Amino acid sequence: LQGFATVKGALVFVVLGALVQGFLVNGHVNAIISTIEKRFDLSSTESGLIASCYDIGACVAILSVTYIGAHGHKPLWVGWGVFLIGVSGILFSLPHFTAPMYTYTLTNNTCGASEIAECSVNSARSHRYAIWFFYLAFIIAGFGGAPLYSLGITYMDENVGQRFSSWYIGILVTGSIIGPGIGFLVGGAFLGVYTYPEEQVAILDSNEAWVGAWWMGALIVGCIGVLSSLPILMLPRTLPGTHHHRQNRVAATAHLTRGWKVRTSNAFLYRDFPKCVLVLLRNPVFVLVSIAGAVDSILISGLATFGAKYIETIFGLSATDAGIAFGALALVGAAGGQLLGGGLITKFNIRMTWILRMTYMAPVVTWFLSAGFIISCSDILFAGVSTQYHDASPSGGSFVSTCNLNCGCDLNVYKPVCGADGITYYSACFAGCSAVGTAGNTYENCTCVSATTGVATNISSATTGVCSGSGCGAGGMFALFCILMFLFMVFTFLNEASALQASLRCVAFNQRSFAIGVQWLIIRLIGTIPGPLIIGAVFDRNCAQWSLNCGEKGSCSTYNSRELSIGVFLVVL
Repeated sequence: LQGFATVKGALVFVVLGALVQGFLVNGHVNAIISTIEKRFDLSSTESGLIASCYDIGACVAILSVTYIGAHGHKPLWVGWGVFLIGVSGILFSLPHFTAPMYTYTLTNNTCGASEIAECSVNSARSHRYAIWFFYLAFIIAGFGGAPLYSLGITYMDENVGQRFSSWYIGILVTGSIIGPGIGFLVGGAFLGVYTYPEEQVAILDSNEAWVGAWWMGALIVGCIGVLSSLPILMLPRTLPGTHHHRQNRVAATAHLTRGWKVRTSNAFLYRDFPKCVLVLLRNPVFVLVSIAGAVDSILISGLATFGAKYIETIFGLSATDAGIAFGALALVGAAGGQLLGGGLITKFNIRMTWILRMTYMAPVVTWFLSAGFIISCSDILFAGVSTQYHDASPSGGSFVSTCNLNCGCDLNVYKPVCGADGITYYSACFAGCSAVGTAGNTYENCTCVSATTGVATNISSATTGVCSGSGCGAGGMFALFCILMFLFMVFTFLNEASALQASLRCVAFNQRSFAIGVQWLIIRLIGTIPGPLIIGAVFDRNCAQWSLNCGEKGSCSTYNSRELSIGVFLVVL
């Protein structure tokens, strides 16, 4: 194994850890976010807090990890971090095995024979404890991610020459970007498998009641993470033949730290902790780059968490297709931007001044590209929410109309159907349907459907599931959105590469690990912790109808698409 104790060998192992972290934290979980909301009756604010818990865990650990680990055995810290990330993936999947079994039956919920849900406070809340598993798993993942993206980066940086530092670190960070892309693709694919793969069900993944195998990817990558931590733990503290790189890097940063009274011999003693922090906070370049990164991270973390759900909601795609689409955009756009940024700095040996210029030129381009968030499809027509019943009762007020007044429908039974008139109804009962079709997934004699159109009963039928709306998810509007989002991600992550190099080059060599830790803390406190909560709140604010579970509010069943796209656009600005 000594043959792997090289810069390239270390890069492969650390990148593998970054792939695991990116897959689980920033990819797979975000692809399945709408599914776990449905499965465990969560709001978008609650699910957004899952992502924020990762950054909360990182904030708790980052300063101690970078302060103590900077002069310690960095690969040991990084290896145990990857191990914790693997454990968090296994923990995240546990609610699938411990929560009450999810069941869906094609019951006769027609007019006059509507299913009445058997409710109790305990049954309504029996599965909501799963949210605490998710929170704990991501806090543990945050503990593990702290050394990976601080000590892991500086370990690579101090073992290569300055010119090639941006290239090696670019590859490492690209691994953390490719991981989410793969996570979205795999997560989207697993959502096409029923949550209990061994069971045969009579519904398709496009049906509102479908719950995909949200847990499978987390369990698999968790096991991979535990195994991939082993070679990192075996790396030496200092890679052979890299001593001259350290000597050159100390000399290269001497002019940047002139006047700093930091004692090299004992700068990392506990009594010098406040002084080390003060030195960094007095560095204007470091502070400004960190604040700019924090502001960018509000958007990056928010969209990473809800990007797939945004596409699913705005363009009417299934959770499977939305996860795959967003994963492809993230994989190609974000990774391409990171590699492009690192490659430009390495190829042209760009100096510090121009690196700083790149950090404020790229956001100007992304500001114009953010116009893509204005693109949206028209809202689906939902009887009682976004449109009215035939008797002109106000939309958004009630699901009860004269056509279903005597049906005895139950709001606790949310099983939407799409009428032949293109309008979605809360259930077959609320559509006034009195008979089940021979196919099993259709309903006939739907009085609200025929009454709405004013045409004879030959079209008074409905099928299970939500209507697809305008269908622009398969047209030019969605294609234009994808092009703009691809460019948006390229320039956003191109800026990430230049900002990281600026941060490394503007501090003393012996402070780089701690500087990355402090920057991490700033970015998470200002950016990545509130980011998912802000975007989640935008989703909740634009919810048109909440589902009910035994009289308690569950997850959102339908959104106001236009208002949602405008809300996200305003946050991006």
